[in-house]
Amino acid sequence: MVDDVPRPMGRLGSTYGLKGYLRVQSFTEQPENLFDYSPWFIRRRGEDWREVQVEAWKPHGDTYIVKLESVDVKEEAALLTGMDIGIKRSSLPALSDDELYLTDLIGCTVIGLEGVNLGIVTRVVDHGAAPIMEVSPSDQTKGEPQQRLIPYVKGPIVTQVDLDAKTIWVEWGEDY
Repeated sequence: MVDDVPRPMGRLGSTYGLKGYLRVQSFTEQPENLFDYSPWFIRRRGEDWREVQVEAWKPHGDTYIVKLESVDVKEEAALLTGMDIGIKRSSLPALSDDELYLTDLIGCTVIGLEGVNLGIVTRVVDHGAAPIMEVSPSDQTKGEPQQRLIPYVKGPIVTQVDLDAKTIWVEWGEDY
């Protein structure tokens, strides 16, 4: 099994109300699926994960709000805003052979046109049309190193993914 450390699957947003609720940004394909997984882990980037329990959640407009156990007032919730929500692999459903979790792309080397190493995937965000891989600069590209945003679109852009080798091949030039 792939490591069972929590992987970012969402983020805690701003506070809502006076009873400790927080807005939630879900990175799952169906946003409400985030609430099917337990336990949650939260952290700020660069810090260690800590386990939390979801006490209650509900839809709010086109998003969701959540109440975490032992967070009972707005001031306590405010300390958690902006934290990543992580889920362990063992809490997620099994995938078929041709499926992957977008979070598995993090840490993969991206190889572009003519075999150029474009960098390493540092984050994957999904805002609708297609997930976007944020790729850190590689010292093997020409010109000024720059972060790249590459859409994760199978076929025309992403031609092959080898998670065992942590490598993604893309139809993407270093000057795009």
